[in-house]
Amino acid sequence: MMYKTVLVTGATRGIGRALVIDLCNKGYRVFATGRDEVQLQQLIDQTGCVGESCDLSQPEAVDELFKKAKNILGHIDVLINNAGMNSRKCEVVNTSLEEFEQQYAINLRAPYLLCRAAMQEMLPNKYGYIINIVSTVAKRSNETMGIYTAMKQGFSGLNNVLMKEAQPHGIKVTAVYPGGSNTAFREQERPQYMSPESVATMISQLLHNPKDVVVHELTFRPLVEIE
Repeated sequence: MMYKTVLVTGATRGIGRALVIDLCNKGYRVFATGRDEVQLQQLIDQTGCVGESCDLSQPEAVDELFKKAKNILGHIDVLINNAGMNSRKCEVVNTSLEEFEQQYAINLRAPYLLCRAAMQEMLPNKYGYIINIVSTVAKRSNETMGIYTAMKQGFSGLNNVLMKEAQPHGIKVTAVYPGGSNTAFREQERPQYMSPESVATMISQLLHNPKDVVVHELTFRPLVEIE
């Protein structure tokens, strides 16, 4: 196994939780973080991972989180930016500045801060992997999802620049664009969508690719989605 330690955000439910379980089952040492302290403790008890709850909307807390993960694991081989949020669906004209700033803080600023911290550690070693879970939302312009789309497209742009900066130094960067997933992120059950476990499998497989291969973009969808 080339990579050994992984930091996963948004780990207390949905894709992030399934991802932590999958990675721990495969022998990785995982530091998990999420907002729900009860769910996080259950995940720690279930998998043997380590972790701490964190409010990613607070920049100082994000910086401190990376330092704690590094101290506990010794080093961070892999960063997986999975955390994200969409407050509600509505037209841009009906949104508030508060909603914009909250989504900016969690969907764009937090992963930026974590990517920066990870690069600062990985560059001297010329080794590491950053996986950014974006969304197929970034590939289209959905009405009623203006702020979320803007943040995810910004996240995609950040990822693409980071990939060009990192790759010459032996550091891999991948943007993952999952389609519809049946998670608590949605108000209603969507059994026709991908399970969190299936999405987690697709993501963790990236860590097992040949050393001389890097996947720049990974886009996948449930069978009911054409695009």
